Amino acid sequence: MSRPPYVRPSRGNRRIALIFVAVIVLTYAAAFASRFFIDNDGEVPVPSPMPAPPTASALPPATPAPATPVAGALVSCDGECLVRLTDDSATREALAAQGVMPVLTSAGQLWVAAAAPVVNDLKAAGRSVTLVSPTAETLPLYLVRTPDGVQDDALVGQAGKVIDQVGNQYVVRMEEVPPIVDTLTQAGISVEKFPPIPPPVLDKGADRPAIGDLAALSEQVSSEELQSTIVALQGMSSTDGTGIGTRHYTAEGNVMAAEYLYRRFADYGLKVWYEDFVTDDGLLALNVVAELPGTDPSATYLVLGHFDTLNPDDLASAPGADDNATGVAGMLEIARVLSGYKLVHPVRFFASNVEEVGLQGVQAFAARAADQGVPIDGAYNLDAIGSAAHGTQIVLNTDSAGTWLQDLLVEMNDTYGLGQSLLVRQNPVIVADDNYLRDRGFQTVLVARELYGWTNWHHTIEDTTAMVDLYNVQGATQLVLLGVASLAGIP
Repeated sequence: MSRPPYVRPSRGNRRIALIFVAVIVLTYAAAFASRFFIDNDGEVPVPSPMPAPPTASALPPATPAPATPVAGALVSCDGECLVRLTDDSATREALAAQGVMPVLTSAGQLWVAAAAPVVNDLKAAGRSVTLVSPTAETLPLYLVRTPDGVQDDALVGQAGKVIDQVGNQYVVRMEEVPPIVDTLTQAGISVEKFPPIPPPVLDKGADRPAIGDLAALSEQVSSEELQSTIVALQGMSSTDGTGIGTRHYTAEGNVMAAEYLYRRFADYGLKVWYEDFVTDDGLLALNVVAELPGTDPSATYLVLGHFDTLNPDDLASAPGADDNATGVAGMLEIARVLSGYKLVHPVRFFASNVEEVGLQGVQAFAARAADQGVPIDGAYNLDAIGSAAHGTQIVLNTDSAGTWLQDLLVEMNDTYGLGQSLLVRQNPVIVADDNYLRDRGFQTVLVARELYGWTNWHHTIEDTTAMVDLYNVQGATQLVLLGVASLAGIP
């Protein structure tokens, strides 16, 4: 096709064309200038280039870009944000002034959950703030740390969505909880669960009285508190309105239960932490450990109970009300009551995990305690204390080294008229968490109303609150409370 002949425009048409070009130039100039317009805070936003349309060769990376420091703009978030700050004295003083406790600290960084006004006040005070998440949900969050001086974005990115990175530390939102981590740990990469948001600081130290009357102490054990805990644990992860969930170690409900226990201990003012371990099949599982301080740390006493459940026929429906929400409820209630008193010796509380499959959690805990030289001088393991199938009978099982702990409970039962029928045994065939503590040299007594095979409803969907006698849960809790209080609380 040939080009058409050139036709010179008339003067009027040229004027219209010039006006049209001028309008276009002015429009682009105004748009360009607006990108550098100073905002209300007097800060200049940094312009970002217009992204090019995605192509097959420019797909998003497998590992999302990490969080970046918040610029001058004010932060907004749903309730509370999760932010990262540099861990230094000035930052900690600024947080303390706001009444905020860090969620997690690691290698010169700290992560904080705080409302937008608090975050913006920190920014105004000159703190460098990195917005990690507009919400403070911690259930799927894990801190992944590669060896010093090593970054492996590709391998870490395979674990989940990276939402923050500083050096060799990554905050990862896992796709499945609990996550499979053996590939990471075998590469020398550590994985740590983010704890729940801590409650406001609760300091009872100056106001707590010494324990005096043990009878009055036992009267503080609340059946309402026990029932509330059992119901909450039974329904952990339930979404169908039945109130029957699961705490099997492979299920999200197990991690939800760990967070629930962490919060409960923290609400009572105890120091609380996770002790994680890798299961035989590569999952990162959580033991929950808490401690009440004592004026004399030369001896420490322990109360424990496992919180995982099992129903081989349906792992998604393993309510475990008696086995072992009752034991965990008793442990929490002992912590609640003792938290109101000044103790001579520390009392540690251990919510063990993966008891139902190889007693894996207690093995990890006992090995760590032995390696660290934790002075555990006596322990009581509460396991399935709610059944009324055998009246008020309680099995107390230990070995020859732990008979003094048995004798103490017999004395408490007789002296304070608790009315429990105590079946005292030294039977090595009875296997529970306490066995592995004894193997590490820690003297321990099992406290249980049911043993393996005694009922046909343990480890089934039928292990619900309908099978639990609150009077029996309360009686067993009082018995162990008085034993621990006499060891740790009376000068």
